[in-house]
Amino acid sequence: MLCFCQTEKNGAQPNSILGEAHYLNKDDLEIYSRDYKGSPSNLVTGMRDRPPMSYSLRMESFNTLLQSNETERYESRPFPVGGYNWSLIVYPNGNRQDSGSGFISLYLAIDNSTLVSSHQEVFADLRFYVFKRTERNFFTVQDTDVWRYNIFKTMWGFPRVLPLDTFRNPSNGYLFNGDNCEFGVDVTVHSPFESSELFTVARNFPNPRFTWTIQRFSTLVGDTHLSNTNIQVNPRGRSTGAGRAMSMYLILNANEKVRPNEKIYVRARLRVINQRIFSLLWTTIERPIDHWFTTPGLGWGYDEFISLDDLRDFWKGYVMGDVLIVEVEMEAISSTKYFPKENGAGPNPNLGEANYEDKYQEISSRDYKVSASNAVKGLRDRPPSSYILKMESFNTLLKSNYAERYESRPFAVCGYNWTLVVYPNGNKKDSGSGYLSLYVAIDNSTLVGAQQEVLADLRFYIFNNNERKYFTIQDTTVWRFNVFKTMWGFSQVLPVDTFKDPKNGYLYDGDHCEFGVDVIIPSIAENSELFSATEKFYNPTFTWTIRGFSTLLKDMYSSDVFTIGGRMYPNGRGEGEGKFLSMFLKLNGEEKLRPYEKVYVRAKLRVLNQSKLNNVQNQLDSWFSRAVPSWGFRKLISFDDLRDSSKGFLVNDMLMVQVEMEAVSSTKYFP
Repeated sequence: MLCFCQTEKNGAQPNSILGEAHYLNKDDLEIYSRDYKGSPSNLVTGMRDRPPMSYSLRMESFNTLLQSNETERYESRPFPVGGYNWSLIVYPNGNRQDSGSGFISLYLAIDNSTLVSSHQEVFADLRFYVFKRTERNFFTVQDTDVWRYNIFKTMWGFPRVLPLDTFRNPSNGYLFNGDNCEFGVDVTVHSPFESSELFTVARNFPNPRFTWTIQRFSTLVGDTHLSNTNIQVNPRGRSTGAGRAMSMYLILNANEKVRPNEKIYVRARLRVINQRIFSLLWTTIERPIDHWFTTPGLGWGYDEFISLDDLRDFWKGYVMGDVLIVEVEMEAISSTKYFPKENGAGPNPNLGEANYEDKYQEISSRDYKVSASNAVKGLRDRPPSSYILKMESFNTLLKSNYAERYESRPFAVCGYNWTLVVYPNGNKKDSGSGYLSLYVAIDNSTLVGAQQEVLADLRFYIFNNNERKYFTIQDTTVWRFNVFKTMWGFSQVLPVDTFKDPKNGYLYDGDHCEFGVDVIIPSIAENSELFSATEKFYNPTFTWTIRGFSTLLKDMYSSDVFTIGGRMYPNGRGEGEGKFLSMFLKLNGEEKLRPYEKVYVRAKLRVLNQSKLNNVQNQLDSWFSRAVPSWGFRKLISFDDLRDSSKGFLVNDMLMVQVEMEAVSSTKYFP
């Protein structure tokens, strides 16, 4: 619809009554990507085959925006994540107010009306995507630290994602099929962690030795004998020692209440005491215990502790007067506190041997080794969101020959059970010797079928007490878990020497440290939009002939409705008073736009010269919406020029005005 009226101002203007469209005003509030500029130490780029999980914005007419003088940025419709509404914002020519000229700039804005209070802060991890058609992958950019949103800072992002020349060069694959491209974003809103555990080891005991004196040893009946100090003796041996040696074990008390996933580390010494005090040839036989206990009633020890021949040899002094003396000396016992506390936890008799401390099980961090181009390290002040493992006795594990790795209790993320795995001395089978190794394992019993694949983003944490921040390591691409590959991670997180040196801050207060992990399951984006613009029309012009112009009495006149490019436009309004003729292009009142929808229009508004001289015309380059349904010019032509018959605009009291459509956009939203 065209409309004309009188005004004192010039230049393309929206209808002043309707207000300004905030998302397209190029003189909008100045916005910065950060209070400091994104530097290479924070900005991380990579390639990723997994599409965005929060929102996808596809464009079929990118150059239309690029060539517009009035389209400084494009803003997507709002989409929900974590209980907040967000919008993806693209600056096709770069955000000049944030040193982004000549680059593609990408940002994410929060709708501050969804913030509960003025003091609320929302912590979010952002990953921006640009599709690269030549590789069928996504170029990604992200920060190693978290972004803080509040009512004073509603938009964050990167002003220099890709040089515009690089983006526009078809050989690079970002702009394809003529004028197509795709952007996207992952938004992860972190809540404070709820699941954690605290591992400690007691090493100082008032009375660490427990001695068991067995009378009438030769007359013992039965295969197994158990002391009240949980030493088990099999006088005739068992397993490989049957009939050849006495077996001896340390047993976890059958009445001990152990949670299904709890484990108790024990370091001790089992002894058969030599009762010949002054014997120089034969001494007490001692063997170490260095093991994890998980199931009450089961234990750890030796099938062949001492041969039966030595035991029966009177001169060797192990059995004197038919008395055998055995002993256990406790050196270390662990305890683990779990948060939140679990109710009703008890032993599971079907668990059998705990597989997590099987040091012979071969596990690799990847089918190929993780390289520096994939592993990204940084510092972060926000704690882990999925799980935290605190240790107050790290060196106890470090010195153990059998505690090759420590595995946390399972924790739930997105319907799957996961476990954080720490190798204090490094995973030697994954080139991790001399390093701290960190992994996450999935409980494959939570997988639906053998063919199921779970894609996860992992971020590992180590607390640095000097910085009061977390050292983090992550991969720019996604990790693929399945029944054949249940554990992923990094074999060379930090050198053990670096970690152990107290001045570096990772090991503090003597023997304390803290690990953590974020497990994020990306889903395929369900929310997306497709922006396109039509630039070729069967009949791009609409002419409105107004007869008896001087007799017009109303303030405003509108043309008939006309349709171009699938949109309806009323042909003008006229305000007959003042010094100038104003002309506007207005969306048809019956055009149903969504609250967030906008329509880009590039057109020429003209007053035709009927004497075949020069027409008067202005270029319209604007966005229409429900809030701003009309744009135009308040000073298109002065009434002095209009009424001057020699200039040929008003002939026989007839005025001819015209609109020529050059581009009209449409946006499809999914769902």
